[in-house]
Parts: sequence; C-alpha cells; structure tokens
Amino acid sequence: METKLALAQFRKNLGLTQDELAEKLFVTRQAVSRWETGETTPSIDTLKLMSSTFHRSINELIGAPEATIVCQSCAMHLKAFEDFGTEADTGINVDYCLHCYSGGGFTGNPSMNEMVEINLGYLDHWNTEQGTSYTKDEARAILTEHLATLKRWKTPSSE
Repeated sequence: METKLALAQFRKNLGLTQDELAEKLFVTRQAVSRWETGETTPSIDTLKLMSSTFHRSINELIGAPEATIVCQSCAMHLKAFEDFGTEADTGINVDYCLHCYSGGGFTGNPSMNEMVEINLGYLDHWNTEQGTSYTKDEARAILTEHLATLKRWKTPSSE
C-alpha cells in the first residue's frame, strides 16, 4: 500500500478527521491533506510523533506492515526512522536509505558494480548479523543478482 493511502487509512481507523489528526500532531489540516494526496510526506520527526502517540510501527505508517523494507539502491534493511532518506521538504523517502538519498536526491552516483563493492565492505557485519559465512566471491554474485532487482538499478526490460 502506498504511504498516502496508508496514512489516510490510519487516520480513518482512528476515527479522526484531518483537522483532529493535525491538532494531535501540531501541524495544519492542509499538511495532513497533502500527505494523503501524496503531494508530500510527513517529516521523520512527525512520523516519530505519530508512531509514539498512536503506538504504531513505521512499517504500518508507510503501508508495509509485514514487509522487511530495504533501500532500493543498496539493499540496506530500513528498520528505524533514522535509516530512511529524506526529501527536499524533509519528508521521509520510503524507497531509499539516508546513505543513498538525502535532501531529495541521491548522495552519490556509483554504478551498480561499485555499489556491490561498497556493500562488500560490510560483509563481516552482515555475516555476523545474519549467521551466514559468505565469502566475498559468493556475496558478490548474490549482491549483483539482488541489486539488479532494486528500483535504482532495474532496467526497463527486467520489469
């Protein structure tokens, strides 16, 4: 579910009008309306407030309640608000991590193969965290295949 639809559904499930939600979040009704139309997204601070006020996870607020969210550039798992990239208006970007996307644009311009090599720098951490023991060559092959499926690297012919 798209973020705009998730936020509208979330508000309706609470039985709140846009005005009432705005009041609880210290924003304007117009801000809530822009979130629900997809014109903008809430800032990370606003999403944190929503999460703590209404006891909801970020996944629920952005429309991915059961999914593991990964950066669509580097495949980093996005677990906390601080992991997500930001738009120019400080709204959260649900597709990319803060390392790949900030202030409304990509933070660098690596090729996909360069991104694979960047990720290999974290292989020991990954192996420890996941309980795996991939070699660099094994991980390189897996990463090359996986990154090619992500939004940033997907070619039109692979859709």
